[in-house]
Amino acid sequence: MLLEKIKKDLVNHIKSGDKIKISITRLLLAALKDKEISLRNNQDFDELIDDNVVMEIINKMIKQRKLAAKTYEEVSRTDLAEKEIEEAKLLSHYLPSQLSEDQLVLKVEDIIKKVKAESLRDMGKVMKAIKEDLSGKCDMQLASNLVKTKLSG
Repeated sequence: MLLEKIKKDLVNHIKSGDKIKISITRLLLAALKDKEISLRNNQDFDELIDDNVVMEIINKMIKQRKLAAKTYEEVSRTDLAEKEIEEAKLLSHYLPSQLSEDQLVLKVEDIIKKVKAESLRDMGKVMKAIKEDLSGKCDMQLASNLVKTKLSG
């Protein structure tokens, strides 16, 4: 399980004394703990923190880092931008390898055929199938744009 790997990595990072890795791993574990608490508060006891939830949170944190890096670069703070990019790379280490754009196009076309989608009205069904099939393996925004293009054209 991915959560166990993250916890073991924290111990290894502490032993090695790598402060950046310790910091980002602790932030990730804190975000996962917050998610667990919110699930508990919403009475969703049957929905535990599984690998898909972990990958979802990691993707969210990576997007935050990339946005922060872009903002820092706009105000000429390359030192802080580099730090954010480094943190995003460390987080992406926990994700499965991402599909290339060409592979994603093929998968999206396959899923559209599988769910028999014909128009933009069917986009919800297609995106649900993509999320189940490719969660953590692709950029969902890119997948959404591809689905829109395929269904509208």
